[in-house]
Amino acid sequence: MRPVILLSLLLLACALPALAEPPATPARALLTLAPTAASLRSQLLAYADSAGAAGDNIGAGEALSYAGTSFQREGRVDSAIVCHRRAFDLVGNEDPQVLVDQLLLRRGPGDIAEALKLLTAALAASEWAAPSALVSRIAWAHFLQGGADTAAKLFATVEPRLLPRNEWRSRMARVAFARKDYRRTADLLLPVAIQTHGTDDETIEVLEQVGKQLGMTTRIRTEVFRGAIERGQPEIKLASALGGRLLEIPASDGFPLGGLLLPAADPPGGRPSPRGTATAAAARRAPALLAVLVLAPGDTLASGDSLALALRRHGITTLMLYPRGHGMSVSSSCPSPDAWFDREAALQARIARDVRDAVRRVRRVTTVDSTRYLVVGVGASATMAVEAATLDPRVKALLLVSPAPAPVDRGLTRARLARLGLPVFFQIAPDDFDATYEITDALYQAGNRSSSRVAESEVGGQGLAQFRSDPALAARFLTWLDATLRPSAPPRAKAPARRPTPPAPRR
Repeated sequence: MRPVILLSLLLLACALPALAEPPATPARALLTLAPTAASLRSQLLAYADSAGAAGDNIGAGEALSYAGTSFQREGRVDSAIVCHRRAFDLVGNEDPQVLVDQLLLRRGPGDIAEALKLLTAALAASEWAAPSALVSRIAWAHFLQGGADTAAKLFATVEPRLLPRNEWRSRMARVAFARKDYRRTADLLLPVAIQTHGTDDETIEVLEQVGKQLGMTTRIRTEVFRGAIERGQPEIKLASALGGRLLEIPASDGFPLGGLLLPAADPPGGRPSPRGTATAAAARRAPALLAVLVLAPGDTLASGDSLALALRRHGITTLMLYPRGHGMSVSSSCPSPDAWFDREAALQARIARDVRDAVRRVRRVTTVDSTRYLVVGVGASATMAVEAATLDPRVKALLLVSPAPAPVDRGLTRARLARLGLPVFFQIAPDDFDATYEITDALYQAGNRSSSRVAESEVGGQGLAQFRSDPALAARFLTWLDATLRPSAPPRAKAPARRPTPPAPRR
């Protein structure tokens, strides 16, 4: 069976000029070629069986690892564990962290004991004295078994390396709370509560209990409120400096989305006259094109200021939208990036729908073209931008900046672009590590090649930072956009009705 699968992979790869060079392994080839998550898993598992039967444990393990990741992103923990466990057993010396995380999440009979066994063996074999990734997981496993004191001692050895991550702050806080170290609990959780704008219910609940124990409930609440206000000040100042305004947009499921709306600049001669009436040219002007920029996870509004300003000057209204769990787009159902764990697929699909919800809101607060709009995806959000285009036929073009779909989403994203047939402008930079030329070229080759473009920056910078480093990049994109989406014809002014000719006077 293995030769048949390898032959199929070779034929598929030959049929696609998308790949500048052959993939390193058959499993990686499938990542780009499989059009759906289900077909990807099916093909990966079939290849793993054939490769394992032929003695290629490395190839089989790689395929199983990718299949496990695909299951994991859909929240299918049992299937993910089966795949990751088989991959670990085949390869032997692989890092067990992915498998361990799934075991500690499921916590079925024997799961924590298995996780501790794997972690202890990996620690003993490690070249480092106390790698934080392993020690922290050992500490957490001991806590889940009821060993709060043991967990505290282990966490103390790696704490400085864990503090920048809210996930581990929260876990260390749970250990401190179990040991009745309430001040320590508050110190760990206050930054988490502030960063999530007080929307993380679990964090707030623990802080409320800490406040009661210390007699500091009002003070803790005040600190969270004040910290959240201070955290939002840079965005308020940025919105004012750019001439835009911050929006809270209710999604169709009630989730509060956050973003910055930057209206198109008035063209010369299009501003109101001193008497307060617009000129005839402005009255005939077509509504502004709308661009929805879905920020990459981890980006801020400041990341996209250069591109947004270039679009504004060009007469395009821009909405910079935070994905759920990031920036201003937080709620109890998704208060932080950590909330994405094991439900990436569902959140990506939801954010694609959020784009359409955001467009409806923008049309209520400002005048934009109601027949078409542009969607911009950056890094990992490129996957969501492409999916958003599949949901709304009014998306007429895409700008994908440093597109970096998750490895198991590459084939799916590529298949969607092939079905859409939309013009796409790809912008990549030399410093992009996840958005390689091979990935970008595979996406470009799958879609509307005659109307699409791939542009490479010659200066430093990653993602949206490219546009700040080189203003010519935005100008190049806008030239392409003008040629691709020609302005809609302005509405014709109605000719004044002719007055009836009065009858000739009688003589």
